[in-house]
Amino acid sequence: MKKFCLTAVACCILCIPLVAMGQTTQALKIGYVDLQKVMLESEKGKEARKSLTDEMEKLKKSLTQRQDEIQKMKDSLERQGATITPEARADKEKQYQTKVKDYQRSANDFETELRQRDMEFTSKILKDLEDIIRKLGETEKYSLILEKSQAGILFATPAIDITDRVIAAYNESTKKKPAPK
Repeated sequence: MKKFCLTAVACCILCIPLVAMGQTTQALKIGYVDLQKVMLESEKGKEARKSLTDEMEKLKKSLTQRQDEIQKMKDSLERQGATITPEARADKEKQYQTKVKDYQRSANDFETELRQRDMEFTSKILKDLEDIIRKLGETEKYSLILEKSQAGILFATPAIDITDRVIAAYNESTKKKPAPK
């Protein structure tokens, strides 16, 4: 009798979680978002990319002009090398080296600045997307939404890809907000 009671109690204890789970489970709804695609295809992502490209072109033009100046200085130094005094040559070489170092420093500064601006644009867009995805998940009763590349998804059916809906919702939300100045 004791064995029977212990077995009955053990079965009840083991079955309670299964019964509770059966009562509360709903259809598991999973989706994923390709944030890289959102960054490339959303209106704000395109604007950010265009802004960065324009800025990069300006900086590139400035660096090209400085590079041309350095090349002219080098050519002049090579042409005049034998005809000027050693002191004048040493002075011109020093000026040339200073210009080269300034150019390299400027190029590194420009690259760092562009990288920082890209990170700022990206983080702002990702913050906005976090809200959009959370609202979409709550509205459409998703159990789980993953990011395609970060979650390590090697295969997923396109039926659970909600990227296009996120892009549409994000574009819609950015149209409602006034553009920051």
